[in-house]
Amino acid sequence: MTSEAELFYVYGAGGHARVVIDVLRSQGIGIKGIFDDRPANRHPLHQHVQPGIRLTGQANFPALQAPIILCVGGNAERAELVEMLTARYGIACHPSALVAASSTIGEGTVILHGAIIQPHTIIGRHVLVNTAASIDHDNRIGDFAHISPHVTLCGHVEVGEGTHIGAGAIVIPKVKIGKWTTVGAGAVVLHDLGDHVTAVGNPARVLPGRRGQTMPHFLLPRPIEVRP
Repeated sequence: MTSEAELFYVYGAGGHARVVIDVLRSQGIGIKGIFDDRPANRHPLHQHVQPGIRLTGQANFPALQAPIILCVGGNAERAELVEMLTARYGIACHPSALVAASSTIGEGTVILHGAIIQPHTIIGRHVLVNTAASIDHDNRIGDFAHISPHVTLCGHVEVGEGTHIGAGAIVIPKVKIGKWTTVGAGAVVLHDLGDHVTAVGNPARVLPGRRGQTMPHFLLPRPIEVRP
């Protein structure tokens, strides 16, 4: 039997949650419960899913007696859920991933099958390091970022909070990528990128008029109240 100390909750019930549950089970961790806000998007294999905090409201959401992993792909959605939930967060790391002992992994982060994280890298909170991504030495990855499958980040790369690096993208050494930015699939990033932009192509170029990742609501600028 799995002990109480080896049980996690998961939040989300789509295909990504199926992958994270596989990672947890490979670590010897059982599933205490599944929460979800989006019934229309649930994977058919999920069973006994409980309503998430957006459906119950914060006052009626149950107290969590074990760590939880946020199994939602949207960077802004993970950030918003952290603002809403009162919870302890675990780390999900598949045994096939190679993580250097000198690297630091933040709470809530998910590291999927075959990923490589080299020495002296700092991974923030609630980051998704996807299948077979390669993160070289001395990288800095901000909270809520998503490093997609087969991405290659060379040494001394910085990726800002909430940024999404698309599948198969390559970032050369010492490049800095800003917050809530999008790097398209297959892009080759040779130069620094700012906050809130979208860059695509080889070499990667910023698309005029295109914003980067959607920001969580609590970070959006509030309208200025004008009083008579």
